Amino acid sequence: MRPAVIAVAIATVTLCLAACSTEEAGWTYAPPPTEVAVSGAPSGEPGSPAPSGEVSPAPSEAPSAAPSGSATPSGSAPASAATGALVTVTATNIVWEQAVVEVPADTPFTLELVNNDASVPHNVDIRDQAGTSLFTTDTFPGVETRSFDAPALTAGAYQFVCTVHPNMIIDVNAT
Repeated sequence: MRPAVIAVAIATVTLCLAACSTEEAGWTYAPPPTEVAVSGAPSGEPGSPAPSGEVSPAPSEAPSAAPSGSATPSGSAPASAATGALVTVTATNIVWEQAVVEVPADTPFTLELVNNDASVPHNVDIRDQAGTSLFTTDTFPGVETRSFDAPALTAGAYQFVCTVHPNMIIDVNAT
């Protein structure tokens, strides 16, 4: 009887190791990208280290404009980018610390995303009341803080949603 117990234990360990060693993580979110575009570099000085460990090119080497609807971290944004208010949202324990935030109406603003969740990716998708995405930041794992130049929103109600964790929603008032 003892060899049967040992065989079952070996089979269980083998299955667990096989499940843990597959390339597919089995998480509820997509893994972070292995290569980071210039717009994905942390905000700050030109050449700041990107999450892949490679150095991002200086802004003079960067494309002249980001694709429509994509995030542009401050520090590499065009001169016409947001210079208005700073709006900070913080992710901790896979929830937003803020339930409601105010943003200036009709004025671009700087959206600062503080990701306090170690190795857990978050982003912010700004949506109108119909659920249409108006602007999406880069997705990045924590612990890290990045700033993005968000577009002007007309007066009204919006939502900030983490697309990786759609239950993370902040009600936004543009006034």
